[in-house]
Amino acid sequence: MGWVVYDARTGHMQKYYKLARTAKSIVTQHNTERIYEDWIYRPQSTWACCSYADYEGILMGLRGEAFKMWQFVKNNPQS
Repeated sequence: MGWVVYDARTGHMQKYYKLARTAKSIVTQHNTERIYEDWIYRPQSTWACCSYADYEGILMGLRGEAFKMWQFVKNNPQS
């Protein structure tokens, strides 16, 4: 199962990665403001990542606390 990098506001997928560490690295790199000699890089949007299975919640339109609760319930089923 892979990982999805997506725009945190809109939920649009940016790219699919096989490894969690790669997806997390890309998100950190994109979201970090950097200063170069002649200009400053400021991201226009915030990216986030989650497993491909959890991305289903993003596709359903869940954001913020609702998405976190959905992940918790999905990943901790009752016996």
